[in-house]
Formats: sequence, structure tokens, C-alpha cells
Amino acid sequence: MKLETQLLSLSERLKDAVNITYTAPLDKNQGYPFATGYAKSAMQGVIEDLERMMQQINESQTIDF
Repeated sequence: MKLETQLLSLSERLKDAVNITYTAPLDKNQGYPFATGYAKSAMQGVIEDLERMMQQINESQTIDF
């Protein structure tokens, strides 16, 4: 997957999490606990994906001596 596509996906996940933090507290079936859990999960997933992407970038760089 292209880097740009991966970054757009991460951005969308974070935007979704932000939207949930605004809407879930107003929903009787969701509330603050749902919003907190959703946002936490999204942020953890984005961190993991960014770390994986950085590792792939570091591994693909070659050093010529």
C-alpha cells in the first residue's frame, strides 16, 4: 500500500475517533465510556501502525559506503 494511502487511512481513523468523542456522550446507548474506549483504541492502533511504518522505512533505507 502506498505511503499516502496509509497516512490517509490513519487520518480517517483519528477523525472518526474525534467525531465519536463529540457524538457518543449525547447518545444514551453509548455515552462517555464508549467515546473514551473508542478513541483510546483508535489512538493505540494509529501508534502501532505508525511504528510499523517507521520500521519499514528504516529497513528499506540502504547505506552506501
